[in-house]
Order: sequence, then C-alpha cells, then structure tokens
Amino acid sequence: MVLARPIPLPHDPRRFLLQRDIEIPMNLVPRLKQLGVLEVWVRHRDLEFLEDIIDEGLGDRQREIYVNVRQNFEAIMRGSTVELDLPHFQDSIKNLFNFLKSNSGGNILLQKLDAFDIYLMSHSTNTCYLALLVGMKLDQYLIDERQHKSAKEAKNLNLLGLGCLLHDVGKTRVPKAILNKPAKLNSRELAEMQRHPQYGHEMVKGGIPAAAAQVVLNHHQRYNGTGYPSRIDYRTGEELLPLAGKQIPIFSRIAIVADVYDAATSQRCYSTAKLPVQVLHEMRTWCQGFFDPAVEAAFYRTVPAFPLGQMVTLSNGMEAVVVDFNPDSPARPKVQCLRTASGERFAHPALEEIDLALYRELEIASVDGCDVRPFLASQEENEPVAAMA
Repeated sequence: MVLARPIPLPHDPRRFLLQRDIEIPMNLVPRLKQLGVLEVWVRHRDLEFLEDIIDEGLGDRQREIYVNVRQNFEAIMRGSTVELDLPHFQDSIKNLFNFLKSNSGGNILLQKLDAFDIYLMSHSTNTCYLALLVGMKLDQYLIDERQHKSAKEAKNLNLLGLGCLLHDVGKTRVPKAILNKPAKLNSRELAEMQRHPQYGHEMVKGGIPAAAAQVVLNHHQRYNGTGYPSRIDYRTGEELLPLAGKQIPIFSRIAIVADVYDAATSQRCYSTAKLPVQVLHEMRTWCQGFFDPAVEAAFYRTVPAFPLGQMVTLSNGMEAVVVDFNPDSPARPKVQCLRTASGERFAHPALEEIDLALYRELEIASVDGCDVRPFLASQEENEPVAAMA
C-alpha cells in the first residue's frame, strides 16, 4: 500500500507522519488506528484518475482552521485567556469559503478530519466545512430568509462558518468527566451537557456578530420544536418552549444538519464511527422533523451516501469503487468494477464503469463487510420526508 496522500500528525496537522509515495509498513497499521487514522488514500493502478479529484488546497485550508480552533480552545481550557483570536478565525474561514466558491463547478471531495486527535476541534472544523457546502446551495433561500439584508450580505456565509467553528465552544466549560464519559449520561450529567449552548453564548456574545452568536446558542434547536435550550421571558422569568420552525435563525438551521451528520460519522469516546450511508438513512428516518426541509434537501444533494474512492461490493458480488456522486439518486452512484464475483481482476477496469441509476437491478450491497441494503430505500430520492408540524 503506497500512500497517495500524506498522513498528517494527529496532534499537529501542519506536519506529516508519513509522506506520499511511502509504502505503509503493515506493523504500523495498528498504531495508526490508535492515533485515530481509520483510513488512508493509497495508490491503485486502475484508479489514478481519482487523484485529480483529491484537492490538496482544501486539506491545507481545513488544517489551518483546525489549528486555529485548537489553539483557541486549549487556551480557554487552560484558563490562560477568555478572548478568541477572532481576526485569525475570520481570515481562515474567508480563505476556505473563497476556495469552495472557486471550485463549486467541480466535484468537491468530502474530506473529513477524522485523523486529528481532539474530537471537539476536528468536529468544529468539519461542521464549518459541511455547513459552508450546504449554504452555497441555498442562495435564494438565504435571500428569502434574511430579507433584512441585501442579497449580497444574505448570501455571505462567513458568519455561518464562524458560528459553526464556535458552536461547541461552551463544551470547554463542561466537566471533562462528563464530556469524555464512555457510557450513557445520567439525567444530571445530560442536563449539564445540554447547557453547553448557553455557556458558549455567554462566552462569545458581544465579541462576535449576532448572526454567528445565534448559531452557538441555537444549534440544537429542532424544526419541530423538540430541541434545546428553552427560552426565558426576561420580563417575567417564565420558561418558554424552545424555538421551532422558522423562529430558528437560518444559519442555525443549517448548522444542526451539519452537526448531527459529522457527530454520527466520527469516532467518539462512547461510540464508533458509522458509515455515511447509515447516518443519512437515520437522519431521514429517526430524525424526521428535526431539520428545515429546504436545508435538508440541499444537504442530501451535497453529501454522498458513498464517498468517492470508497470500495463497495455490488449485489451481483462484484467488487467496485465509487467514482461519481449522483445528487438526483444519492444511493446509486457511478462505480468502476475491479473484480468479478469470483475474485478475478477485470483486464480493463476503466471499461467496466456502471451508472447504478441506470441499472436498477443492481445496487450496492455492502461496504467493508457491512450490509448496507437496509439503508438504501430511504435514499432512493433526494427529497427528505416532509417535516412534522
């Protein structure tokens, strides 16, 4: 296995543990897994064209943001500062946003930062990245939902990115014993964990623009009104119901979708990472009513159930690799077949490309030995189930 991309050091992603073109020693694989490196990009003689899709510039910008988040959060946790390096944050987000805009015509590869060593920081970076990608597909909706702004201001996603980077900053005030508990939280611990949006809002309000601070406060508000925190009538002190529907600011409605997806597809102290196809199924079924339908539809047209480069087994037993995403039929990407059902390599795999949207008798049956067919029916169409009232 020869690396097609370098592996960043988990604790310092500006440096690399292994460079590209290095063969991975097999005795190093268990250590990589311990460090949180669950998958790597390796060269494959039939799939060289995929390397053109892997944009190193995107990884550079994500690493820059991760380092900013980590330095700020760790300083706060040490108690050495309560101030955020806001200009640095904003510059990093602007660079990432401009990069995504300039590449929006291409097929942007969904790149998560699972290998980086502190979940809170990598999750904040991933949530920012996902939210920006989704927000870019909602131009007119943003204009409609932010009518108090000019069209140009309404579509400016820098404040969405800033809010998402800081959405979990309040967790730095949650006791580590609760934050890192590997078992289910009891009612007292859960109540403390659910205070992190208020803690975060107290930390950032007045220091960042209101639109970004609202993301920190409201990223757990659900469209059907079952989220948290509750509101307080400041005149009477009476507790009011949580926000619901379009009471929730649009940036917060985007943030919750990105937050839920990244959390479920990441390795946690109390759970293993789930496959994207499984998480998207659960979001469509278990989470009905949680999300703004317009935002949810944009999300499903952005995030592939089967990421490019993923090795899969088809229902006819053939081994294949995903080479393109079809937003109109998310569970049926284009694949390139590599081996027959009996394990024989195709002589010319480039001639064995199949668009599963055109071959309804075929489907992806498994990924890494996991049967994914129970997750497919909910994703045959790209429209979400209608939100509950």
